[in-house]
Amino acid sequence: MDVFEAIRRRRSVRNFTGDPVVAADLEKIVAAGIEAPSGCNMQLRQYVIVDAPAVMDNLRPLSGAIDGAPAAIVLLVDPQATKYGEFWIQDASAAMENMLLAAEALGYGACWVEGALRRCEETLRELLGVPANLRVWSLMSVGRAAKTPPRPQKSEFAQVVHRNRFGERFRNA
Repeated sequence: MDVFEAIRRRRSVRNFTGDPVVAADLEKIVAAGIEAPSGCNMQLRQYVIVDAPAVMDNLRPLSGAIDGAPAAIVLLVDPQATKYGEFWIQDASAAMENMLLAAEALGYGACWVEGALRRCEETLRELLGVPANLRVWSLMSVGRAAKTPPRPQKSEFAQVVHRNRFGERFRNA
């Protein structure tokens, strides 16, 4: 799938068929996350692929976005600063977006779950055996979409894009 098509088609899917996700596809999705940019190339991310039904059953109560998903990818970060400052939030976000687009390109639905995890980070840490130096940053539920949400309204290009100076509209030559 063309990258622009994947960007245009990607939706936050919260309804899954329950069909298993092929292990090789989960590896490809995580490989896309690993390829994301990283501040000072420190690569402070780790990934936990979860596809065991018993572990998924323990994750599901944490967020409705996980309910029915046959698999998840949990994104962990080491919140170290680089010599230029902290970039681990941006690094983790870039990795997650790469994984979301990879899932779409492979024909899967996915949802980025973050905020709901803040309140249960310790539960996830214990459930997944995460070392104390790492943060459970976010999770991506993944599976075949039972229902794909419609495309939400997006900003009009001309209303949000400026050229060289705010207020000067970008026009194609």
